[in-house]
Amino acid sequence: MESYAEYWVTNLIRGFLAIVAGAGVLFIPEMASTILLLPFAIIISILCLAVYGTIDSALILITSFMIPYGRPGRVALRLQGIGGAIIGILLFVLVYDHFDFRWFLYLAAAQAAGTALAEFIVARGTSVYHSSPWCYAAAAIAAVSAIVLPFGRDLAPHELAWLLYGYLGLFGFNLFALSARMLFTERKRLQAQASLASGKSI
Repeated sequence: MESYAEYWVTNLIRGFLAIVAGAGVLFIPEMASTILLLPFAIIISILCLAVYGTIDSALILITSFMIPYGRPGRVALRLQGIGGAIIGILLFVLVYDHFDFRWFLYLAAAQAAGTALAEFIVARGTSVYHSSPWCYAAAAIAAVSAIVLPFGRDLAPHELAWLLYGYLGLFGFNLFALSARMLFTERKRLQAQASLASGKSI
Protein backbone atom coordinates (compact mmCIF):
# COMPACT_ATOMS: atom_id res chain seq x y z
CA MET A 1 0.00 0.00 0.00
CA GLU A 2 1.43 3.36 -1.08
CA SER A 3 -1.01 5.83 0.51
CA TYR A 4 -2.40 6.50 4.00
CA ALA A 5 -6.07 6.28 2.94
CA GLU A 6 -7.00 3.22 5.02
CA TYR A 7 -5.00 4.59 7.94
CA TRP A 8 -7.05 7.81 7.92
CA VAL A 9 -10.34 5.91 7.65
CA THR A 10 -9.50 3.98 10.81
CA ASN A 11 -8.37 7.18 12.55
CA LEU A 12 -11.70 8.75 11.62
CA ILE A 13 -13.36 5.99 13.64
CA ARG A 14 -10.87 6.49 16.49
CA GLY A 15 -11.67 10.19 16.62
CA PHE A 16 -15.41 9.56 16.76
CA LEU A 17 -14.89 6.95 19.48
CA ALA A 18 -12.86 9.41 21.60
CA ILE A 19 -15.61 12.04 21.30
CA VAL A 20 -18.26 9.53 22.39
CA ALA A 21 -16.12 8.36 25.34
CA GLY A 22 -15.55 11.96 26.40
CA ALA A 23 -19.27 12.66 26.27
CA GLY A 24 -19.86 9.61 28.47
CA VAL A 25 -17.41 10.92 31.04
CA LEU A 26 -19.47 14.12 31.31
CA PHE A 27 -22.15 12.14 33.13
CA ILE A 28 -19.94 12.32 36.23
CA PRO A 29 -21.24 15.72 37.43
CA GLU A 30 -24.84 14.53 37.14
CA MET A 31 -24.20 11.30 39.02
CA ALA A 32 -21.98 12.93 41.62
CA SER A 33 -24.62 15.43 42.70
CA THR A 34 -25.04 13.49 45.92
CA ILE A 35 -22.47 11.90 48.22
CA LEU A 36 -24.27 8.58 47.83
CA LEU A 37 -23.72 8.44 44.07
CA LEU A 38 -20.18 9.85 44.04
CA PRO A 39 -18.34 6.47 44.21
CA PHE A 40 -20.62 5.08 41.51
CA ALA A 41 -19.90 8.09 39.27
CA ILE A 42 -16.15 7.58 39.57
CA ILE A 43 -16.47 3.87 38.76
CA ILE A 44 -18.53 4.67 35.66
CA SER A 45 -15.89 7.14 34.47
CA ILE A 46 -13.13 4.54 34.87
CA LEU A 47 -15.16 1.87 33.08
CA CYS A 48 -15.88 4.32 30.28
CA LEU A 49 -12.19 5.07 29.81
CA ALA A 50 -11.24 1.40 30.16
CA VAL A 51 -13.65 0.37 27.40
CA TYR A 52 -12.51 3.27 25.23
CA GLY A 53 -8.84 2.45 25.80
CA THR A 54 -9.32 -1.23 24.97
CA ILE A 55 -11.25 -0.61 21.74
CA ASP A 56 -8.92 2.22 20.71
CA SER A 57 -5.90 -0.04 21.29
CA ALA A 58 -7.39 -2.66 18.98
CA LEU A 59 -7.91 -0.01 16.29
CA ILE A 60 -4.34 1.23 16.78
CA LEU A 61 -3.01 -2.29 16.22
CA ILE A 62 -5.04 -2.42 13.01
CA THR A 63 -3.68 0.93 11.80
CA SER A 64 -0.12 -0.28 12.35
CA PHE A 65 -0.62 -2.60 9.36
CA MET A 66 -1.95 0.30 7.27
CA ILE A 67 1.19 2.42 7.40
CA PRO A 68 2.97 2.22 4.02
CA TYR A 69 6.17 0.17 4.09
CA GLY A 70 9.30 2.20 4.62
CA ARG A 71 7.52 5.00 6.48
CA PRO A 72 7.79 5.60 10.24
CA GLY A 73 5.21 4.48 12.76
CA ARG A 74 4.44 0.80 12.20
CA VAL A 75 6.38 -0.47 15.24
CA ALA A 76 5.40 2.53 17.39
CA LEU A 77 1.70 1.94 16.74
CA ARG A 78 1.98 -1.74 17.58
CA LEU A 79 3.71 -0.95 20.85
CA GLN A 80 1.11 1.73 21.60
CA GLY A 81 -1.70 -0.72 20.89
CA ILE A 82 -0.24 -3.37 23.19
CA GLY A 83 0.52 -0.82 25.91
CA GLY A 84 -2.93 0.70 25.64
CA ALA A 85 -4.56 -2.73 25.97
CA ILE A 86 -2.54 -3.39 29.14
CA ILE A 87 -3.57 -0.02 30.59
CA GLY A 88 -7.19 -0.75 29.72
CA ILE A 89 -7.01 -4.04 31.61
CA LEU A 90 -5.41 -2.28 34.58
CA LEU A 91 -8.25 0.26 34.60
CA PHE A 92 -10.75 -2.61 34.82
CA VAL A 93 -8.73 -4.03 37.71
CA LEU A 94 -8.94 -0.70 39.54
CA VAL A 95 -12.71 -0.98 39.56
CA TYR A 96 -12.88 -4.50 40.94
CA ASP A 97 -9.82 -4.45 43.19
CA HIS A 98 -8.42 -1.97 45.70
CA PHE A 99 -9.44 1.32 44.15
CA ASP A 100 -7.03 4.24 44.37
CA PHE A 101 -8.11 7.22 42.33
CA ARG A 102 -4.52 8.45 41.89
CA TRP A 103 -3.62 5.33 39.93
CA PHE A 104 -6.51 6.00 37.58
CA LEU A 105 -5.07 9.41 36.68
CA TYR A 106 -1.52 8.09 36.42
CA LEU A 107 -2.64 5.34 34.02
CA ALA A 108 -4.64 7.83 31.96
CA ALA A 109 -1.56 10.06 31.80
CA ALA A 110 0.60 7.08 30.77
CA GLN A 111 -1.85 6.26 28.00
CA ALA A 112 -1.76 9.87 26.80
CA ALA A 113 2.06 9.86 26.87
CA GLY A 114 2.21 6.68 24.79
CA THR A 115 -0.26 8.17 22.35
CA ALA A 116 1.80 11.35 22.07
CA LEU A 117 4.98 9.43 21.26
CA ALA A 118 3.37 7.14 18.68
CA GLU A 119 1.45 9.98 17.01
CA PHE A 120 4.65 12.03 16.80
CA ILE A 121 6.53 9.20 15.11
CA VAL A 122 3.71 8.56 12.64
CA ALA A 123 3.40 12.29 11.93
CA ARG A 124 7.00 12.31 10.72
CA GLY A 125 5.75 10.32 7.76
CA THR A 126 2.25 11.71 7.27
CA SER A 127 3.36 15.35 7.52
CA VAL A 128 5.85 14.84 4.70
CA TYR A 129 3.46 12.81 2.57
CA HIS A 130 0.62 15.34 2.92
CA SER A 131 2.85 18.42 3.35
CA SER A 132 0.89 19.37 6.46
CA PRO A 133 2.30 20.23 9.93
CA TRP A 134 -1.20 19.65 11.35
CA CYS A 135 -0.35 15.95 11.46
CA TYR A 136 1.55 16.74 14.68
CA ALA A 137 -1.54 18.22 16.39
CA ALA A 138 -2.72 14.92 17.90
CA ALA A 139 0.73 14.32 19.39
CA ALA A 140 0.77 17.81 20.90
CA ILE A 141 -2.70 17.42 22.46
CA ALA A 142 -1.81 14.04 23.95
CA ALA A 143 1.52 15.33 25.29
CA VAL A 144 -0.09 18.28 27.07
CA SER A 145 -2.77 15.98 28.49
CA ALA A 146 -0.12 13.56 29.80
CA ILE A 147 1.39 16.43 31.78
CA VAL A 148 -1.90 17.89 33.03
CA LEU A 149 -3.87 14.75 33.96
CA PRO A 150 -1.87 13.78 37.11
CA PHE A 151 -2.76 17.16 38.64
CA GLY A 152 -6.45 16.27 38.45
CA ARG A 153 -6.33 14.28 41.70
CA ASP A 154 -7.28 17.38 43.70
CA LEU A 155 -10.15 18.44 41.45
CA ALA A 156 -13.84 18.18 42.25
CA PRO A 157 -15.74 15.48 40.29
CA HIS A 158 -17.32 17.92 37.83
CA GLU A 159 -13.96 19.63 37.26
CA LEU A 160 -12.28 16.27 36.67
CA ALA A 161 -15.05 15.32 34.24
CA TRP A 162 -14.39 18.43 32.17
CA LEU A 163 -10.64 17.78 32.28
CA LEU A 164 -11.11 14.27 30.90
CA TYR A 165 -13.65 15.46 28.39
CA GLY A 166 -11.27 18.22 27.32
CA TYR A 167 -8.60 15.64 26.54
CA LEU A 168 -10.83 13.08 24.84
CA GLY A 169 -13.03 15.65 23.11
CA LEU A 170 -10.18 17.77 21.76
CA PHE A 171 -8.08 14.76 20.78
CA GLY A 172 -11.06 13.05 19.15
CA PHE A 173 -12.26 16.13 17.29
CA ASN A 174 -8.75 16.82 15.98
CA LEU A 175 -8.29 13.21 14.88
CA PHE A 176 -11.71 13.13 13.22
CA ALA A 177 -11.30 16.48 11.44
CA LEU A 178 -7.69 15.79 10.41
CA SER A 179 -8.58 12.34 9.05
CA ALA A 180 -11.51 13.74 7.07
CA ARG A 181 -9.30 16.48 5.63
CA MET A 182 -6.53 14.08 4.68
CA LEU A 183 -8.99 11.68 3.04
CA PHE A 184 -10.41 14.56 1.02
CA THR A 185 -6.89 15.65 0.02
CA GLU A 186 -5.99 12.08 -0.90
CA ARG A 187 -9.10 11.77 -3.06
CA LYS A 188 -8.29 14.99 -4.91
CA ARG A 189 -4.71 13.83 -5.48
CA LEU A 190 -5.86 10.49 -6.90
CA GLN A 191 -8.40 12.24 -9.15
CA ALA A 192 -5.68 14.58 -10.42
CA GLN A 193 -3.41 11.62 -11.14
CA ALA A 194 -6.21 9.83 -12.96
CA SER A 195 -6.98 12.90 -15.06
CA LEU A 196 -3.30 13.31 -15.91
CA ALA A 197 -3.00 9.63 -16.86
CA SER A 198 -6.09 9.79 -19.08
CA GLY A 199 -4.78 12.94 -20.74
CA LYS A 200 -1.50 11.25 -21.58
CA SER A 201 -3.29 8.20 -23.01
CA ILE A 202 -5.17 10.45 -25.39
